[in-house]
Amino acid sequence: MTHRGLCKEIEHLWERYLKGDFSPEEEQLAEKHLEHCTACQEKLELAMASRMNPIPSRPLEDTIPKVKQQRWMKRAKWKNRVNTAVSLLSAFILLSILSGIITGLLYGLGGSSNTVRQLPQVLGTAIGMTVPNLNLGSGGVHTGVYFNLSMEYTMSKRVGKQEELNGILHGDMRFNLLNVTREWFKGGYQSNLFFAYPKEQDSMTEENRQFQREQDHEVWNALDMMQEGTVSELAISLDAAYPLEEIYDMFGNYDMDIVWYAFDTGLEQSVGNSGGYLSGWTGELWGMSSNLMLNYANTGNGLKVWGDGPVKEQAFLRGLQMLQEHKSWVGKLVHSDPRLEERIKYVSEHGAKSYGLIVTGPTKELLKLREHKHITRPALGETDWWNWFSPSYQSMQY
Repeated sequence: MTHRGLCKEIEHLWERYLKGDFSPEEEQLAEKHLEHCTACQEKLELAMASRMNPIPSRPLEDTIPKVKQQRWMKRAKWKNRVNTAVSLLSAFILLSILSGIITGLLYGLGGSSNTVRQLPQVLGTAIGMTVPNLNLGSGGVHTGVYFNLSMEYTMSKRVGKQEELNGILHGDMRFNLLNVTREWFKGGYQSNLFFAYPKEQDSMTEENRQFQREQDHEVWNALDMMQEGTVSELAISLDAAYPLEEIYDMFGNYDMDIVWYAFDTGLEQSVGNSGGYLSGWTGELWGMSSNLMLNYANTGNGLKVWGDGPVKEQAFLRGLQMLQEHKSWVGKLVHSDPRLEERIKYVSEHGAKSYGLIVTGPTKELLKLREHKHITRPALGETDWWNWFSPSYQSMQY
């Protein structure tokens, strides 16, 4: 029976209901109808408030609501409110569950090309190619509700044989709109590493050359004064851009590791000619860490530490191409225009050649580089106590 049909039946029995002359069955039927019919509820409220029978043919004294109806009215109101709240809560929970399922499908479908896989890869590549010796570490991606995706990954750098944690990279995405924030453990990220582009000194005054020589002397002198049992991080600029195999011939006899390569992409010369330095986060310095090369190397057998130069050079080009495919995400980390198309074209035509390295190793071993004929400028990074060995066991907790 429809609500409209019941309303007619209630209207015929209305006077008896207000007087309390219903049979138990009729009273139960009427109250069940009133629980769901707001029109009849309003009619009963009006009768109770005005103390008047909605049917004018009856005497006034017969229309006075009974105490029972007053109690029922309060109970019915609260029951309606509770039912409404429960319905809204149930709808919210159901909508959240459905949105969580849709969110997981939205970001998780597509195999290796889905957002869950590609977002940390792109952001890790952007950091590893624009900030010397900084890598994305452990972490994860989580899909939530209402089309939200969040991620957290540690950022670390290598000094000696150990990775030092520097901060956490946070990412939040909704409908492909990405927001990235960086949380540094020491309140900020400070780096003294930089590179000088080859032949930069050709356009410098003698006064500036003298100033640079004094700065370089301070770096070598600092390495000289450090204790024997320390390891250091050092950026070295070269006198030209070299293929990696030539670089390995130059430095293969030193007890040190190359952890980051600065590559010539055709746009660095303008910075060098203006007398500026190439440093991280600016979008002007481009390179690749040795860790990141493993991700883009087209080999399943790993890479030689002092070898596989052509494979590593191709890995750098593939990294640039990956970033070009997701340049809107790259823009969240590299604030200036990265001009990736120009860089890709240059590297494709001229090959990937390196004009600077980040090396790490025993401090006194790095001091030997002072006499190397192909090094033009040094820049000292961080120093740590002796850890130049591979421990048989290690663990990390977060």
